[in-house]
Order: sequence, then C-alpha cells, then structure tokens
Amino acid sequence: MTWTPFDADIERNRGLAAEGSVNAMSDLAMGLRDRHRYTGEPADLLEGIAQLRAALGYTPHHPIRHPLMANLSALLLDHFQWFGDVSALHEALARLGEALPELAEEDRFLVTMMRADTLILLAEHHADPAFLDDAIESMSRLPGEPAAQFVRGRALSLRYTLTDDFAALRDSAAVLTRSVRATPPDDPNYALRICELGNVLQLSAERTGDESVRERAIRYLRTAVAGTPDPSDILLERKTGLAAALRERGAHTNDIGALREGVALLREVLAATGTDTRSWGNRCENYLIAVHELVEQTGETALLDDAVAIGTAARGKGSHRATIPLLLGLIHHTRFLHRGLADRAGRADLAAATAAFGEVVDSTPYEDQNHAVALGNLGRTWLAAHQLGGDPAAIRRAVTALGSAVRATAHDSARRGEVQINYGDALYAQYESQHTSGTADPGVLASAGHAYREAAQNEAARPLVRIRAARAWADTHARAGQWHPARDAYAFAVGLLPLLVPRRLARADQQRVLAELDGLAADAAAGALWAGDPETAVRLLELGRGVLGGQVLQSRSDLSRLRAVAPGLAERLKDAFERLPPSARQPRGAAADQRYDTDILLRHLLEEARAIPGFADFLAPPDFADLAACAARGPVVLINVSRLRSDALIVRPSGVTTVGLPEVTPESVAERSAAFGAALDASTRPGQGEAAAQSAVTQVLGWLWDAIAEPVLRHLGHTSAPAVPAGGSGSGGWPRVWWSPVGRLALLPVHAAGRFPGTATVLDRVISCYTPTLRALRHARIRQERAGDGRPVGSPASGPADRPADGLVIVAVQDAPGATALRGVAREAATIAELAPATRLNGAAATVDSVRNALQSHTSAHFACHAASDPEDPSAGHLLLHDGPLSILDVSALDLTGARLAVLSACETSLGTQQIPDESLHLVSAFQLAGYPQVVGTLWRVNDRVARLVAVELHERLAAGEDVATALHHAVRHCRERFARTPTLWAAHLCSGQ
Repeated sequence: MTWTPFDADIERNRGLAAEGSVNAMSDLAMGLRDRHRYTGEPADLLEGIAQLRAALGYTPHHPIRHPLMANLSALLLDHFQWFGDVSALHEALARLGEALPELAEEDRFLVTMMRADTLILLAEHHADPAFLDDAIESMSRLPGEPAAQFVRGRALSLRYTLTDDFAALRDSAAVLTRSVRATPPDDPNYALRICELGNVLQLSAERTGDESVRERAIRYLRTAVAGTPDPSDILLERKTGLAAALRERGAHTNDIGALREGVALLREVLAATGTDTRSWGNRCENYLIAVHELVEQTGETALLDDAVAIGTAARGKGSHRATIPLLLGLIHHTRFLHRGLADRAGRADLAAATAAFGEVVDSTPYEDQNHAVALGNLGRTWLAAHQLGGDPAAIRRAVTALGSAVRATAHDSARRGEVQINYGDALYAQYESQHTSGTADPGVLASAGHAYREAAQNEAARPLVRIRAARAWADTHARAGQWHPARDAYAFAVGLLPLLVPRRLARADQQRVLAELDGLAADAAAGALWAGDPETAVRLLELGRGVLGGQVLQSRSDLSRLRAVAPGLAERLKDAFERLPPSARQPRGAAADQRYDTDILLRHLLEEARAIPGFADFLAPPDFADLAACAARGPVVLINVSRLRSDALIVRPSGVTTVGLPEVTPESVAERSAAFGAALDASTRPGQGEAAAQSAVTQVLGWLWDAIAEPVLRHLGHTSAPAVPAGGSGSGGWPRVWWSPVGRLALLPVHAAGRFPGTATVLDRVISCYTPTLRALRHARIRQERAGDGRPVGSPASGPADRPADGLVIVAVQDAPGATALRGVAREAATIAELAPATRLNGAAATVDSVRNALQSHTSAHFACHAASDPEDPSAGHLLLHDGPLSILDVSALDLTGARLAVLSACETSLGTQQIPDESLHLVSAFQLAGYPQVVGTLWRVNDRVARLVAVELHERLAAGEDVATALHHAVRHCRERFARTPTLWAAHLCSGQ
C-alpha cells in the first residue's frame, strides 16, 4: 500500500485497540476513515465501522457511547457515499437522533450539522424534499458560523433541484456567499465551501442565463480545484463541477475552447474513476452531456461512437435511473441527424433515440424534469422523421409531444426557450404540410409565431436560440403577408447579434456562429422594404453586416467627449478595449477567464457611460442621418439580395430610394458566383479551355450589368459615358458611385459589369468605389479628415505631428519561402520608388515585425507580394512576407494615426468567404480597420505582369495629382484596352473606402 500521513497513527491505535482500549478503537476508526478518503480504499472504511461497532458493544451504558454513535454515523455517511447503501443513512439518522440529546453542549453543534447532512443525502436519494425542511429548520437555529451556513446553503440548493423553487436557490447563494466570506482562504474547509458556492451559482446561471454569475462560478470552481490535493476523489468531483460550468459557458456563448476544456477534464476524471464506484454513473452523465454539446456545435460526430459505448455501459447507474437513457437518446438523435434516413445506421439511430426517449417518458412521472425533457426530445425525433421522410403521422405526434413539453417546463428557464423553438418548428412544419394538401389553418401558423416569439423574448435562453427563434417568428409573419410585424421581428433578431459574438470569443468561434445566420440582415432589410420603410432597411443592413468589423470600429472611437466629463471612466474604458483585442484562438484556463471578465467589465463601463446625461447613445451605431451623410460625395448603393425580394437601396443625404431587382435572387447569385469561380480557375490553365473561361466571365459581367448595374445607373441618370477631355484623364465630369453588395454578390465584380464590346459598362459610366458598410465609409472619411486632404502619395505631410515619419513604404517580396517566385515584383517596386520618396523593404528585409513597424511610421504603403485567402478561416487570410504571414487579424489589430493609402498589389486581397460574405473578412477591410481610409485590392488571383502595369500607372497618376479612385479607374480602363478579350486580367482591381 502507498504510504499516507495516517499510517503511523493507525498502527499505534490498532495496537492499543487490540488491548481493549475503547478510545483507541474510536481513534483508529477515524484514522481509517481519513485514510479511506485519501486513497479511496473501501477496506479501511469497513474496518473503521467494525471498530466502532465493537466499541459500542463494550460500552452499553457508558457516557462515551453517544460520541461513539456520532463517530459511527460519520463513517456510515461515507459508507453510503461509497457503496450507495441507503440503509446506512437511515441507521446514521437514527443513531444521531438518539445521541444528540445526550451529548455535551460543545458537541451538539457538529452533530446537528452531521444530522442535517444525513437529511440532505436522504432527500437527494429519495427525491423527497420533506427531509430538507427538518435540515433547514435545524440549521437556522444554530449560530451563524460558516460551517452551519454551508450546510444550510447545501440544503436550500437541493430544495431548488427537487422543487424548482428558484427562491431557494437565491437564498442558497446568499447563505453560501456569507459562509465563504467568513472563511479564511487558508482554512482547510475553504475549497469545500467555495466549490459549493460555485456549483450553486452555476445552477443559477443555467436558470437565468446571467453570464456574470456563470463567470463567478467558474472562477470559484477553479479556486476549489487548485486548492484540492491530488490525487483524491474529492479533486475528481470538483473537476467534474468545473467541467459542467465550462460546458455551460461553451453552450451559452458558443465558445468551443471552453467545451473542449470541459471534455478534456471529464476524460481525466473518467480515467481515474473506477467503473464499480458510485461516482462512475454521475461522471459518465457529465461526460455524455459535454460530448453531446461539443458535437452539436462542431459536427465532430466521431466522438459520439465512444459516447454511445460509455453510456451503454453506464445504464442503471447515475444520479437518476432515467438520465443515462435520456442522454443516450440525445446522442443517437444527433448521430441520426448527420446520417439521415437513407443510411441504415441512421435509421437504427432514429429507432434507438425514439425508444430511449419513450422509455424515459413511460418510466417517469409528469412532474419529473426528465419526463419533460424526454417528451420534448421525443417530439424533436418525430419532427426530424417527418422532415426527412414526410411522415404525416409523425408531425402530429411531434406537435402533441412538444406542446406537452412546453407546458411542463418552467416559464423563466433557459430550457423553455429551446422547447418553444422546437414546438414552433413542429407547428410550422404542420402548417406547411397542411398548405401542400390545401387544408392550411392560419391559426397553426399564428401558434407557431407565438411559440417563436416567446422563445425569442426569453432572456435566459442562449443568444443563438433567441436569434433563430426571432428570425422564425419574423418568417411566420412574412409567410402570412404581415409585413409590419415581420419587420419588427426581424429587427429584434438583428438587435440580438452583439450578444451572439461578444468580443471575448475567438474569431474562429465568432465566424462559425455568424455563418449559421447567413442572410439574416438581407431578409430583415427585405421585410422592412415590404413594410414601406427603406430607412429601417438601411439601418438593419448596417446592424446585421460587418458585425466583427463594427466591434473594432467601436474600440477605435474617439473618447474625448467622455474624457471631458468623466476622465477616469474614459481611461478605464480605453484600457478595457485594449485588453480585449480580437483573438485567433480562444485561450484556456485563467487566460480565457480573464477575457470573459474583461468583456463583462466593458459592458458595465458602457452602461455606466450611457447613464451620464447626454451620453445615452455613447458608442452606439450611428443613426440614419449620420449614415446618409456618408453619401455627400456620391450615392452609396446597397445591393440587397434576399429570398423575400432584391433591391438596390440608393443612399443619399436626402434619403433612400430603391430600385427593384427582380432578376436577382440568392439562387441566381449563387449560380453566377459558382460559374465565375470555375471560370477563374480554368482561366489560369493554358489551353483550349481558356477562351471558354473568358467567355463565361464575360457572360457573368453581362448579367451583372443587365440585372443590377444598368437599372441602378439608369435610375441615377448615368445613361451614357460622361463628357470628359480626350484621354479621360482626371476626375472632372466623372460621377462616382460607392457599391456595397450584400451576401455572396460581394464576391462578384459589380464595378466591371457591362456588355462587351461596347460602352454599356460601369467603367464607361462612373468611377466605382466599394464599402462593406456605411459605418466603414464613415470611419474612412473621419480618418481621411484627420490625416489631411486627398494629397497624392509622397507629398509633404500635413497630418498629425505625432507621426515619426511620413510618405510611402514599399514592401516587395519576390521569393517568399514555399511560394512561386514573382518575377515582376522588383521592377514594380523600383518603378514606383522613382515616382515619390519611399522607404523600401525588399526580400529579407520585409519581415513581419519590420513591416508592422513601417506601417506605424508611414502614411501610405504599397505591397507587391503573394497573398492568400482562407475559405475555412477567413480571418487567417494573409500577405506572405519573408519570414511568414501577416494575417488579417494582425493588420486589423493595428490602430494607425494619419494613415492614408494602402495598395495591395497581390492576389485575392478583397475576396471574402462564401460562409459569411457580409462580414467582409479580407485584407482590404483589415487595412481599412487599421486606419487606411483608402485601400486598393483585388478580387482574385492576378497576373504578375498585369498587376505591375496597373500598380505603376496608379502611382503615376497619384504623383500627377489624381485621387486614388480616379487614378485606379483610369489605370483599369487602360488595362482593359490592352486586354479587351481577357476580363480576368483587368477586372480584378478595386478601390475600397473614401
């Protein structure tokens, strides 16, 4: 046996006990109990109980009998915890009741608490809250010492679990908080008490969705784990509690890092837990819940096979006879959704899920929470069977089951929100089924909308659940042609987006959840247009697109107005913004907790600032008047593409006008986008397919002209080429338009639309610029005003005096490691350097650090190098420098004062992603966020020679005094003249920003 600190005392007392010493028998028993708790060896516990029974046999009438009975009761409690034999609890309760009146006053305090502990265990085992009334009442009579408050807090917490009495949980948290505050951190019981408080706060957060409460729980549970000796079963139990809190954090906030940390903790716990112990079942439950949540969010279904095996082996164990079957049903259901009915294994999973949920429904009373959960999931299973197989009977069963589950679930709980959205889905599916058969009942559709509305307005529910519900709520009104309430419901959904992607989340997690809501902003705007409210349509597009970029813009806002009235608050706000930059991957442990704490602090600081008179809209999104003012130098055309309708919303300072685009649908855009992408790929492979590829590109450009650009330009009065001097030099006479395509349309070159050959083209009618949102354009104009006017690159500085240098930096990387050589880069850089004073970073000098430093000390930058986009992780798109990538996140983290222009003469620097095109996650937008009001980039891979031609002419024109958009416009037109039959060579370049 491994040495323990109890061994010596145990052997000494064993010798004395053999001589008949009753005191030694008692001391031996307590030492054996301590060693059992340390090692988990049950033989020690059984020997200790035997020693105390022997001691009681020697003392039938001796006063020591009653303390011995109390000690025996303590070991019987451990016996129950280890073996699950409830008779041990009943014996302990009887012996404590007999001993308590006979004990000395100084011993009654501890024994009264032990009796209350016994009652708590009996209440938990029998699911009978009657035992708790006695425990709580007896604890309330004791002095308010930390130990008594701790036991009372545990009893109140269990009352909530058994009765759903939320007031009891609030009282428990208050009592346990007092207990922890009165316990010194070096007290041996501190970890025990703070752990219980953490568990209670976690229960409260599950019920209310209060994030700040959950974060306190995680912090306390980490403290408890850190303060528990290893190895010990107590440590495993506390790790289980921490894992549960991390699971809830991940589930509520879509934080995959938290989910993975929780699953990893539970794997450690299971590996160290014997399958024959009483704890095994409960820990298996926690593991199954955690794995199921992780798979729900990541789709990593391979994890489910192991989970099914563990759950099957754990049947008959756990906290409740129904819990393991219920969890197995969830796992089979999730696996079925990924496999489908066409797969034999999928059909088996559906049958297994249905059987498991039915088993729980049949074996639990209606008032049991497991009954309601199983009923709701049984309804989900039938709904899935209907959706995948069209079974009309299944949808009727689904509606009935989910309706019953809603009625059995507490109104103010997070769970009710999830049940309500499932109930709404079932009702909506029933309505559609009726509609197909010609028997549609509008009341069914209205009932679905009511269920969705309640789920959306449930503040305890997860943000993603609420947004999905709000969107579905709006869809029910849209389906009924009720456009004003549809507009309001869509607006409610869009307004919840900031809750979905808080700053503390890793960028990968933010991108993943936003991708699940693709098209929400477009549908919201379309709903507002049907309601005759174009200004709200513009506002909803602003709030629903560029959400991640909007967070960066908010953190770069001018705090001078707040600093004038509350300098301390302004400084704390600035510090919080700086401590919460976008993160590529979520850290784990204390570092993750720190990001959560900072994000919560930031929210409270903003609330504090907005409570100051005159600051109600502090750092809020700009109102419509401010957005419309962005169009002072030319109209901004938001091209909205929705399944409900598609329109161009033309924003000018005077208001919004709309142009219907009946030929534009999400399907037509997806079809052209796919054809365009395939043609671009084919155009890079020399051979017979190259001409066909250019023809396909030309056809898409023609469709963009017919369906979008021509109707918009005709509405604006641009029906022919402007009257300009021969040669087209300068901006005089050329009107300007800012394009802001919505959704996947942003992947296509609207600025190059036209019917070729001929002058029915955008390039021959207007100068085009792009902006991802009106807010981004507003930010660019503010930055340009701070940097000075539209001076050509390299002209004398007139910007802020705190810039350590001025002018242009040219970054040229011809031979980046692992990439093909760019032969024209050196010539491009040398030619541009001859046009204006410039700092050059060539080859090995162009490291990530040197480039980052140069960007902070120069007003303009020109990059001639490789670039790459990443469809799976758009924020990982990058410029390839000598020693590695300079990513989108790296660039957007910069906050450059006085920056003016960035030219990205590289591939795909303005190419977004199919999954979340509305976020404009590409290098061009990153440089705008960093502070450049004007950025030139490309939509696809560009030919090295063509890139050099366009870049050199751009800089030549800038040196001659033209503004950026005009210079690029004419450079592209000249390139088109040279390569008229090859649009992939001339159409990629664009200008974004001011």
